[in-house]
Amino acid sequence: MTRWRGLAMAALVTGCSSLPITRIYVLGDPPAPAIGVRSEAGLVVIVLRTVSVPDYLDTTDILRRSGPNEVIPSPTGRWGERLSLGLTDALASALSGRLPQLVITTIPAAEPTRRLFVDVDRADIGIDGSCLVAARWRVTGIDGKTMAASSHGTFGETAASSDDSAVASAMTKVIGRLAEQVAATIEAGGR
Repeated sequence: MTRWRGLAMAALVTGCSSLPITRIYVLGDPPAPAIGVRSEAGLVVIVLRTVSVPDYLDTTDILRRSGPNEVIPSPTGRWGERLSLGLTDALASALSGRLPQLVITTIPAAEPTRRLFVDVDRADIGIDGSCLVAARWRVTGIDGKTMAASSHGTFGETAASSDDSAVASAMTKVIGRLAEQVAATIEAGGR
C-alpha cells in the first residue's frame, strides 16, 4: 500500500510540474531613470483619478473576448495589478512624457489645478491578439464639477502574436494613443 501511495504522489508531482508557468505583465513602458530634483513650484498640477473600467474587467486576469457574450482568462498570464490601476499608472506615465510642462499625478495633491477623469467603456482583447479601448475623458476644475474640456475616442492595435507578452505590448501602444488624445484635450483648453 505504501508503495502505491508513493507512486501516486510521484505521478501527481510530475503531472503538476508540466503546468504552464503564469507570467505577470504590467502596462506601460518602464520609466526612464531620472536622477535629481525637479521643482514643481508654479506648475499646473493635474490629478488623474483612478481610471474606471467595467466591473467584470477590473481584475488581474487577462481576459480575452472569445465570443459576443463570453470572455475567458488567459491560462498563462495575469496583470500585475487590477486593470483599473494598471491603466491609471500607464496613462499617467504616458501623459507625463507628453506634457512635461505639467505635473500629472495619481496622488491627490494639496493644491491641484485640475482633475482628470477617464472612463473606459470597453477594453477588449480578442483571441487573435487584437486590442480595443473605447474611453471618455474630462478635465474639470478642482471641484471636480466645473468642466474645462472633454472628449472621447476608440483606439486599437493588433498584437504581433496572440501571446500575453505581445498583448501587453499592444495594450501599451493603445494607452499611448489614448494619452496623445487626452494630452491634446488638455492643451486645447483643459489647463
